[in-house]
Amino acid sequence: MKKLIFVLILPLTLIFAQTKDEEKIIDLAGKFALMFQIDQNFDLNSFDGMSFAGKYFFSDDWGVRFAFRTSYNEIDQSASHSNFELDQNTNLIQDHDYVSYKVTPSILYHLLNHNSMHFFIGGGPFISYTNDEQAEVRYTKATEEGRRNNWAKYYAIGFAFYTNVEWFVSQDISLSAEYGFEYSYAEIEIWEGNYVDDDLISEINRDSINKSFRSLPVSLGVSIYF
Repeated sequence: MKKLIFVLILPLTLIFAQTKDEEKIIDLAGKFALMFQIDQNFDLNSFDGMSFAGKYFFSDDWGVRFAFRTSYNEIDQSASHSNFELDQNTNLIQDHDYVSYKVTPSILYHLLNHNSMHFFIGGGPFISYTNDEQAEVRYTKATEEGRRNNWAKYYAIGFAFYTNVEWFVSQDISLSAEYGFEYSYAEIEIWEGNYVDDDLISEINRDSINKSFRSLPVSLGVSIYF
């Protein structure tokens, strides 16, 4: 709801700001900007969940935008369960490794320039990769009872097209609203194996392909130019 109110109020603010006085024309040639996103609580976050997002303008009309996301997570945990009546002691060891990358370069074209309000269109390809591995070992006393390993790999390529409206509140800071579409092609590989005393007793292999075309949610952002 807060985001919707912001989207409705922003155009009115632009109209009043521009009718009040004439603003200086913003020169974008040679400028670089870091991009951030505004969430529903009006806090600044990384743009579209990316680790880095920025844009650079070669001229007033043309620019490039680059976003890169990487994440890594490693979890090692163990648990034990003892049953004194049956004289049993079971230990469980679990490992979880997760790594993900996404690279999104795109071209920006400056379609409209009206004093402090600018309208852009852009688009470009993206590529992403995710590897998710899990291992679980179960022991009873000193004897290995069972082990289960599984991993999932995701490979995706696609293309995104977006429109972006920016309002320059100053020469170096702008507020923006963005909307677009995305097509993606993803290949997914999943494997699971069950072991007893290092002997593979069963395994599951699954391969799938996912093609999708979807609209991207409206995102609100802040760009800081240098």
